[in-house]
Amino acid sequence: MATLVQNARKRLRSQGGRMTGQRWLICETLESMSGHPTAEELFEQVQVHDRSLSLSTVYRTLRWLEAEGLVSSRRFDGDQRQERFDPVHPSEHHHFLCTVCKSVIEFDSPLIDQISEDFEELEGVLVQCRSVELYGLCRQCRASENKS
Repeated sequence: MATLVQNARKRLRSQGGRMTGQRWLICETLESMSGHPTAEELFEQVQVHDRSLSLSTVYRTLRWLEAEGLVSSRRFDGDQRQERFDPVHPSEHHHFLCTVCKSVIEFDSPLIDQISEDFEELEGVLVQCRSVELYGLCRQCRASENKS
């Protein structure tokens, strides 16, 4: 499977652009991060390697990647002001968001396939895409709450 860097380089070449060191660093860092980072969290990580890189460069790169279908952005319900970014995966996945620490856990379940099939049959529709978001307490926050 091609990496985000490889896919971005391929798209840039087809458009007459080039993979700059800053673009490479942003793509590589985003792909290595978990938990759907915000642009600001990504910026903090790339700053460790390149202090000259600006937050606006991170945003411009993320917007371009999103327009090219290589990155998706989400605003989780409890986090309306901040978009979170994730490289696009070939398979659907869903999200659990901890309402306390804001960690994001990706998951998949065959039950979601069954719900989609049942809904299609019941309503006579064709489900083309699914997105399930669950909210609650992650394991660590739940354990902390039980200790209180």
